[in-house]
Amino acid sequence: MKRIVKNPPGAAKKPRPGAAKRRKSRKKLKFKDRAKAALIAGMLVAAAITASLIMIFLNSRNQPPVQETSAPIAAVSETEPEKSVQPAPARPEPPSKPAPVKPPPEKPPDKPKPAPQTPPVQPTPAAPPAGLPEKPPERQELGKLVFVIDDAGNNLRELEPFLRFPGPLTIAVLPGLANSAEAARRIRAAGKEVFLHQPMEALGGQNPGPGAVYAGMGAQEIRAIINRNLDEIWPVTGLNNHEGSKVTMDEAAMEVVLEICRERGILFLDSRTTAETKAPVVAQRYGMKIGERDVFLDNSQDRASILGYINTGLQKSEQRGASVMIGHAWTPALAPLLEENYTVWLKEGYTLSTVSAMMKAKGGF
Repeated sequence: MKRIVKNPPGAAKKPRPGAAKRRKSRKKLKFKDRAKAALIAGMLVAAAITASLIMIFLNSRNQPPVQETSAPIAAVSETEPEKSVQPAPARPEPPSKPAPVKPPPEKPPDKPKPAPQTPPVQPTPAAPPAGLPEKPPERQELGKLVFVIDDAGNNLRELEPFLRFPGPLTIAVLPGLANSAEAARRIRAAGKEVFLHQPMEALGGQNPGPGAVYAGMGAQEIRAIINRNLDEIWPVTGLNNHEGSKVTMDEAAMEVVLEICRERGILFLDSRTTAETKAPVVAQRYGMKIGERDVFLDNSQDRASILGYINTGLQKSEQRGASVMIGHAWTPALAPLLEENYTVWLKEGYTLSTVSAMMKAKGGF
């Protein structure tokens, strides 16, 4: 047997042949083994992570959907983006046992509140069709036409066409005739205005008819005659003179006539049978307003002449605001002409009126 002799203590060790090569090869093996081990470890970690993700995905699919218990989220404005808010760092709190949650007491169902009363909505007027004006143009006011029909009371048949006329008329009744009172009654029943057509003496000396006033009469006699005539056909709205060119020129006689009108609350219409009438002078002195005739319609009784006189009255109404036109119940063509033109005048912008309505509009009655 060979004895292995160890180096004595303190003696330097002799390198064995090939030891250096063996050390180098061991170092290379160690490096390769470490790299391989690291690669294997990385692959194992990646496989573990992949397996975990697969398990999480499978578990999330198998779990039932979570019921929402939180309050509904307010709608996000479309025009203003929501600002992100950085959460404050959470402070660590010591763990504590959760307090037992008591179920809220059951509340009785709320009684339905009455709906608030809202004011009724006014319906919006429908818009006019396209291409049409919103409202028709306003009718131009051309003037008032006042037609006075004198000499009623003689013949009731002559009166009837005027009673059927659809517009307003003032009809003056002669006193002391067989049909005076009945004519006045029928005129009122037809909705027309009644005047006393007071007979007065004329310059020509013709007979004015029963119940006439003559120039030179005393005040007391004039009063008695006129009051008797008024009472016969009363109630009336006013009086106008029949003929009377001589009496209306008598200032004293006209004072009595206007005094009676003031006392009985009626108005006076001057037929103006003369340009020398004193009625306007006396009326101004008494502070009274009187009416005055503008046109006689039937001095000639043919249709063309009457239409010409009416046109004169239309022109005067446009100039002065109103026109008083006097015709007579015994003119056959007058009533048909009035009825034929009534709607035409209204469409043109004229207004038909009575004497009293015209006077009230002027502030004179």
